[in-house]
Amino acid sequence: MIKKVTFEVGQTYKNRKGKYTVVAIDGDVMHISWKKGKQIATTVKLQSRVLENIQKEIEELALAKVASPRRKAAAARLVAV
Repeated sequence: MIKKVTFEVGQTYKNRKGKYTVVAIDGDVMHISWKKGKQIATTVKLQSRVLENIQKEIEELALAKVASPRRKAAAARLVAV
């Protein structure tokens, strides 16, 4: 089951580029930064969709009857936050 994401300023999340912290939210615009200092403006809608897709991939991998070592490693990378 895919969980609805509610972003909060100061909290850490993970997208396909890695862990990031929400710096500010103004309507649907969200400013996020990574540890190395890169900061961008994105949309809440886009980041929600990314997290939902990652959750969906994790669930699909978990449902696989026979998980290869490669799939297990992929699932571990997605889950680690």
